[in-house]
Amino acid sequence: MLKEFIHIFTLSCKQATYLIEKRIHVPLSVTERMRLAIHLSLCRLCRAYNTKAVFLDRLMKRGRKKEVCNCRFGKEEVEQFKMDIKEKING
Repeated sequence: MLKEFIHIFTLSCKQATYLIEKRIHVPLSVTERMRLAIHLSLCRLCRAYNTKAVFLDRLMKRGRKKEVCNCRFGKEEVEQFKMDIKEKING
């Protein structure tokens, strides 16, 4: 009985991170909120992920309000950048 209860109400870390991201964009159902709360109370890594996800979301929302960079790159600059990346990857 207890094993079934634990299986029903606990999430894997993969499921928890999905719900963390989902919660940022849309409201979760009562069941999802409860399961996520239980998982976050038990898993310090997912709590850290949650903190970082919320921080990044706030940062992105703030960035949308004010222009972060008004940069435009020419085709030559883009091609040079691609070549530099390929060189670094290939070593």
